[in-house]
Amino acid sequence: MAQHGVVKHITNKKPKKQKDLINIIALWGTDYFTDMLKPLGLRVNYIMDIASFDELAQTSEAVATTTFCHTLGSYMATALEQGFGVPQIDAPQPYGIAGTDAWLRAIAKVVGKEKEVEEYIQSEHERVRPQIEELKEKLKGVSGFVLTGSSYAHGLISVLRELGITVNGSVVFHHDPVYDGGYAGQNSLKTLVDTYGDIPNFTVSKTQPFQLPALLERVDADFIIVRHNGLAPNAARMGIPSFAMGDEHFPVGYDGIIRTGNAILDILARKKFNAVLKRHVSLPYSKWWLDQKDPFILAKNPEILDEKGETGDAE
Repeated sequence: MAQHGVVKHITNKKPKKQKDLINIIALWGTDYFTDMLKPLGLRVNYIMDIASFDELAQTSEAVATTTFCHTLGSYMATALEQGFGVPQIDAPQPYGIAGTDAWLRAIAKVVGKEKEVEEYIQSEHERVRPQIEELKEKLKGVSGFVLTGSSYAHGLISVLRELGITVNGSVVFHHDPVYDGGYAGQNSLKTLVDTYGDIPNFTVSKTQPFQLPALLERVDADFIIVRHNGLAPNAARMGIPSFAMGDEHFPVGYDGIIRTGNAILDILARKKFNAVLKRHVSLPYSKWWLDQKDPFILAKNPEILDEKGETGDAE
């Protein structure tokens, strides 16, 4: 609704195109995008919540629109494209090596900077690769779990797998392949699976909190990444430290891989505290439920609840 209002009432209806201006649709967080695009001679119009009136007005003057999350940005990007001819960047999100490469190349194609971007990508690979390899060695054998919004989770899993971290499970709050990205390059789940492999325990659910402990039991995670702090105690009770990623742009780009890897090392240093907490806190679920392998057993066999209630085992 807010994006619709901006495009309808604030965006300049008679735009003068700025060929070096790129719209980045975000919620809030550190602007890592300016440093990423400056080597290509591009300026970032960083919107929406942190933008001035004039910055919102000039969205129609940009050469293209992109975002850190297709779920968040697809509505406004489509409105700018249909109403003012500002093309959306049809590319994966800038997470991990492959995603960042593709994102930069797609932008470069729109602005005619193909040669410059290839030189930039090569130099960035050479710069970050040794640091990533060092982190992979330190994180060898570590397993992680991601619990966030849909396309953001896909990006985070890409970053974790770049670091050699096993990700056997994830819960995303929603998934809509039509509205989360109308272009082939914006299918973030397909990009993740094609590039880094499948996620065995992948659940789309926002209102089934009783499933989370059983799911965490199945995946044997060493840490969990969440976007909402209120979810962290659920993992803490099971002895699993949480990384509450308040700055949503933290994992973006090549440097985002390194930032994330170093942060996870810090999180893992708290495992002893969580192990002690686990010994003194009990979960409100039965052993029967925590031992279940199928997260959808209650949907498939609702009569189980009646059976457990009759025997007194449902508590």
